[in-house]
This record gives sequence, structure tokens and C-alpha cells, in this order.
Amino acid sequence: MVETSGLLNLKEVSQILKINTEVLRRWLRNGKLPGIKVGSDWRVNPADLQPFLEPVSQKGKGVKNAENSQKMCFRFPKWLEFSGLPRLLNQKYGPECWPILKKMIELDFELGKPVDRMIPLDRAEIAERVGYDEKVVVDTIQVLIKAGFISTHKTEKTTFYSIVTPIRTPKLILDIPYEHGGIKGAPSPALNNACLRRFLESGESS
Repeated sequence: MVETSGLLNLKEVSQILKINTEVLRRWLRNGKLPGIKVGSDWRVNPADLQPFLEPVSQKGKGVKNAENSQKMCFRFPKWLEFSGLPRLLNQKYGPECWPILKKMIELDFELGKPVDRMIPLDRAEIAERVGYDEKVVVDTIQVLIKAGFISTHKTEKTTFYSIVTPIRTPKLILDIPYEHGGIKGAPSPALNNACLRRFLESGESS
């Protein structure tokens, strides 16, 4: 029998890492996150979450690349927070716009790389995760659509959204220092970060 005392279940891991349980299951299946199967459930050692919670500081090429990835794009492209976009949205469209757009980008990133970059648009979930009323979220999404930051696509059953890329920002990533997730002063391997390319390139060819 597997000793499970001290291990975390997926709900607990999800709360700690702020990552959807379905994404965690995919990570566990492909080995990105270590874990053990107990019946149909997963259990995770708290110690194995450490690399996801803080930058890796050990030496070595593999670790160095992981550090580069975390500095530039860990669950969210860090450079966007230093691009002037939060201030622009706050001043032009209201203080709800940036937190909601940021959460929608995070959801895009959580899902890996969905087909055509289309993510199911669950307004109620977004409202719960950002702490605003659902009406505020609905109205803000319309503002973001009109401003050209997101687009939506409806099917018979579901509405999907995608982040319009390249994301338009007041400050270019080339002018943002590496310690703020930008390219200025970044080591060469960091420039190959897939997350950065995803939000800097046009989505038309993906």
C-alpha cells in the first residue's frame, strides 16, 4: 500500500500553484510534475512543487534554461506587466480591464496551446477568479474586444476567445530588461522561449 500521509491531492496542488486541475493531470501524465497514482486519483509530494514556486538557482545547462523560462514567462509573460499596458488599460478603459485581460492570458497559457488559440469563454469562472461581478466581466470583455485585445468565436454550443497577437503594448519587449521578463540583456537561450514567441507573433499562422 502506498503511504499517502503528507501528500497533496490535486485540489490542494491547484490552490497552491493557481493552475487548473485538468492542466495538472496533463502535467502528471507527461511527467512534467512528479506524482503517484492512488486508485484513480493523483497525489503529489509538496517538495516537488518547489521548482514551480520559485526560480531555480542551481547551476547547469538544463537548470539554466528552466531559470530563463521562469524569469520570462512562468504562468504569464512577465514582460507585459512592465510594458505600460496595465497603466494604459487602467487610464483608458478602467481599472477592471487589466486584471481581466491578465486572467484571460493566464487561462490561455494554462491550456498549453489550444487549436487556433481558441479558449472556451467561461465568464462566470473568470468573474470568480478575478473577484468581479459577472456583469463587470461581460462588459469589460466587450471593451477588450472593441479595443482589439481579444477576439471571440461562437459555435452552436460554446463561445471561444483568443488573445489577439502580437499584443500591442506602449513599450516594446526589446526595451524591457531581462529581469523584468524582457529581451534587453537576455542570454541567447532565453530568446527561444516558446511563451514569448506565442504572444509576440501573429496568431494567423498558428
